[in-house]
Amino acid sequence: MSDKLEYDEQAKVLNWRKFVRKNLLIHLIPNTVLNTVVPYFAFKAQNSVHLFSGEQNLARFLLPMSLLLPFMITLDILKKIKELQHSGAINYKIDEKITGYPFILKKAGLNGLYSILAVFALMLALHFSFPKNHDFGITPSAVCAGLLAGLYSITFFYLAIRRFKDDAV
Repeated sequence: MSDKLEYDEQAKVLNWRKFVRKNLLIHLIPNTVLNTVVPYFAFKAQNSVHLFSGEQNLARFLLPMSLLLPFMITLDILKKIKELQHSGAINYKIDEKITGYPFILKKAGLNGLYSILAVFALMLALHFSFPKNHDFGITPSAVCAGLLAGLYSITFFYLAIRRFKDDAV
């Protein structure tokens, strides 16, 4: 009986590790590639990229991405953890208050809000520190947008599972 219980615990830990590995790659690769390629081709249509001015500017890509990516990643991961919890595939304490939809939406909303505020503050600091009409390069701007998306994918994935990791392993 004890061996079966130990085997079930090991299987749940293995399920947790597979879940983390698979979902991290699912979020990291597409977000990084898409958020590099889309701005690159949008910026390629014009000669220069500015922070706030112009038809295609960095703020047009970075601010919505800074709100939506953290929100969607947190929402998706917490919903998947809730489903795994209720199916018994992973091992951690059941607490409806923590895994309920109000908690999930609150956590996702706060992650999106905090990230957009931080990026907007950084963009304002850059705007005031560079000369007026400073041109950011097309390729570096697109690469920075992609790297920021990759950073969001890793950061908010791990922030979403941080609360549950200790109980699952």
